Amino acid sequence: MSSAVTARSDRLIRFPTVIKNHPILAASILLFALALALFTSTMAPGLTWENEGGDGGDFLAAAHTWGIPHPTGYPTYIVLLRSFSDLLWFGDEASRANLFSALTGAAAVPLFFLAARKMLLRFPVADTRGHGLPFAAAFVTALGLATSNLLWKQSTITEVYSLNAMFVSLFIWLALIGRSRIDRGESALGIRTGLALLLGISFGNHVTVSFVAIPFGLWIYWPLIRQNPKGLLLEWQPVVGLLVGLSIYAYAPIASAQDPALNWFFPDSFSGFRSMASASLYQSYVFGLSPDSFDDRIIAAFGIWLTQFTALGAILGISGVSLLWSRLRGFAIAGAGSFTALIIYSIAYNSFDSYVFLIPAFIVFGLWVSVGLMNLAVGLAALAEKADGRWITRNRTRVIPAVMIAAVIGMPVWSLAFNYSGVDISDDTEASEYVTSAFDTAGQSAVIIAEDIPTFGLWYQAFVVEPEQDVAIIATFLLGFDWYWEHIQRQFPDRIPVGVQGGTSQRVRAIAAHNIGLNPVFLTDDEDSHAVLFELTEDGPLWRVNS
Repeated sequence: MSSAVTARSDRLIRFPTVIKNHPILAASILLFALALALFTSTMAPGLTWENEGGDGGDFLAAAHTWGIPHPTGYPTYIVLLRSFSDLLWFGDEASRANLFSALTGAAAVPLFFLAARKMLLRFPVADTRGHGLPFAAAFVTALGLATSNLLWKQSTITEVYSLNAMFVSLFIWLALIGRSRIDRGESALGIRTGLALLLGISFGNHVTVSFVAIPFGLWIYWPLIRQNPKGLLLEWQPVVGLLVGLSIYAYAPIASAQDPALNWFFPDSFSGFRSMASASLYQSYVFGLSPDSFDDRIIAAFGIWLTQFTALGAILGISGVSLLWSRLRGFAIAGAGSFTALIIYSIAYNSFDSYVFLIPAFIVFGLWVSVGLMNLAVGLAALAEKADGRWITRNRTRVIPAVMIAAVIGMPVWSLAFNYSGVDISDDTEASEYVTSAFDTAGQSAVIIAEDIPTFGLWYQAFVVEPEQDVAIIATFLLGFDWYWEHIQRQFPDRIPVGVQGGTSQRVRAIAAHNIGLNPVFLTDDEDSHAVLFELTEDGPLWRVNS
């Protein structure tokens, strides 16, 4: 036998030993691999509008022109997305971005497993029957998270929410590590500084991370506040960590100063930066839901909650939080505060897709599910031990594995079967075919006046895929802003007239009048509010403006 074959055989023999000696690492890798396989096999092959992926074109165009997307600018996401895409040598920019979401969503799963296991190990040994049951309960629940509808969907498209899920899971895991050290009498200054850094960086991805960071941060700091509140005021490291993390926002004014193709609100000025970072455009959406719509939104949120970990997981989560309240009340309060705040924010936010804000809430709820699952297994094992002379007693060593297998079938396997057809967009090409066809129709130096849904996809085609075609994509929903009017005037000085006053309709009419006879002009919809201004002819997926 050759030395190469011998070495390979030795590695195969040692593999089970490696797994036995490093079960947590092995489980984490397995969870990541399973989640990644699931997400990549169902993700969109390119640009998509499915699974609430309508913002993808804006993110793609901003990342690949080093520009500024819609508020809050998402600097962490833009920098990471562009950096990741530049590392790859295969696929187009849209498929790489979808892969980035799949990877970050898959990373959230083992991080959740580590957090859940760490939390369960805080229970008294009498409640956990050693380390094996927390491991198993955390693993099964992590599988449930991977197949939960919201995280799965967001891991198949170009969006910020899978990265947000990764940050939330990492934050909770590090918070549990930090609190364990504090409970042992340590200061955990390094962990607390790392958490502050992580908060700043993740805040640059999506602000809903604060609904998790604040309550769990207070939970970490509470023993230190009680012991030595004045001493905390002298600690500069966490403050520096937070500021370093938030420095990712420096990307916005630096990039904006270069006048990129996408430059929402011009954040290189103070007023523009404030409008971008504070999302002034969307502030009216916060608690902006009509009172008449609250009942429907609450019912919808309840239905979404039931489907994330299945009805079995919902029951286990409710039982788990009650046990958590009696054993680890501080952690339960932090989780309840986070969960409640996210639920209220999502329900009251006046947007059709605000339910995606619930992903961090369901990560917190997943922790409760793991508690309920562990408690169920312990309870059934105890019952088996008391049932003298019965079959269940003779087979009591099989009770806990049986419970875990039943939970796998009841949660992740059921979710997989129930959600697959609704989530799978691996063959979706509608958006990419639309923008390609639109550009084929429009031709060189055309003007496309676009309504909401197609706009971002057309930006991606114009600025990333076919910039040489020099098509001006005009977003009608931004024409009322002077900063946008100034921006497109600089971008397309030959196609955007100067000195136009008035609102959106006047500017749409002025753009069309300026270009008819010189450059082709199109609308994306013949039924929008501006279509009545023109005589239109259907041309491919667009409507040609004749006069």
